[in-house]
Amino acid sequence: MSWPIPVFLKIEYPKPISLRVWLPSLVAIASCAVTAVVLVWPHGKPTDAYPFWSALIGAPLGACMLTFGVRWCLWRREQTDAEVAEGEQLRLRDLWRRWTRRHLRVVDIATFPAATNEITRFASEKIDLPTSTDRNIGFEWAKGRSAVFRRIRLLRLVAMRFAEVLQNQRDVIVTLMLDDESLKQTDVWNRRAMRMLGCMAPGVKFRVETQAATNGARWITQLADRIDPATRLVIAAQLWADGEEEHKFSEGAAAFLIVPDASKAGAIWRPMISDRDTLETGLSQIKKIQTSPSQLTDVWSAGCEYSDSSALRSILKKNPKDPVSEHLLDEFLGNPGPASGWIAMAIAMEAMRGAGPQLVAWREPNSESLYLCAISPVPQKETTV
Repeated sequence: MSWPIPVFLKIEYPKPISLRVWLPSLVAIASCAVTAVVLVWPHGKPTDAYPFWSALIGAPLGACMLTFGVRWCLWRREQTDAEVAEGEQLRLRDLWRRWTRRHLRVVDIATFPAATNEITRFASEKIDLPTSTDRNIGFEWAKGRSAVFRRIRLLRLVAMRFAEVLQNQRDVIVTLMLDDESLKQTDVWNRRAMRMLGCMAPGVKFRVETQAATNGARWITQLADRIDPATRLVIAAQLWADGEEEHKFSEGAAAFLIVPDASKAGAIWRPMISDRDTLETGLSQIKKIQTSPSQLTDVWSAGCEYSDSSALRSILKKNPKDPVSEHLLDEFLGNPGPASGWIAMAIAMEAMRGAGPQLVAWREPNSESLYLCAISPVPQKETTV
């Protein structure tokens, strides 16, 4: 099954039986019945006796009752069919709504865009961040350092961020979402992740798996469809490789700690893979079905074309009473890469802590599909006085 979900036709109920329409018809039927009785009554038979008057009164009454009864039975059957169809439609709508609202429960996130460490500054509709003429932005702390240093430092930052929560877990599945060059060093990434996380959370059993960062939407969909009680740490990263003369994207990373049975958590709902032909239908279903009863408050885009942003803006801002703030992240994060969708989701979930549903839109490199994912930001951090 895939988006957009089926559009249900409106159930048409039969029009009520109107006496204003039927009264002239019943009068005509009664008149015909009276005329028929008079015409077929045998000559010479008395007309002032009980049989005549019984036929004269009973025939039109019976004809009217029979005709009206048949019409009422047909109407009642149509009414029942419509009620049954509407009940089935409501059941299917509820099933589809549950399908769209399957999600991953995220208890905490960590965001590492190369442009800034102040994630809360993205919360403003007019992001107060300097823009760079260099569209490929690298980590400040990694200037002149090797890819090995970048990898170790990033994994250490993630391990430090989640160490306290991870120590309370018994088993954790770590999923590394990596760019193409990093995928060539999968074994090195896996060993380093196991070692770094094991040092920060001793006694926890970690299992590491690797995926392409561009497979994010499909991976989220598959995991949302499964009953999986495992705690997962997702680390998505796009790092520059050694010896590159020209970088294709800005560096960045994001990490999500997913705990299915968490009581207080944000959510990553089932994503949608859309195109221009289904974009308007898909967005309307996200707003009305997936994120209801709350309304989307912000839309975040990364790697999107100008036409994508225009389409999103025109569809989401149709209703002036339901304003939606727009955040174009590429202007500040630089050129997008394989993990830019993950980074955009992490920024939205962290910058908008405690807010209503958000929409994240992104394109993968060299892909014609537009990915849409509704998220619910993680709760505000509890503070102690």
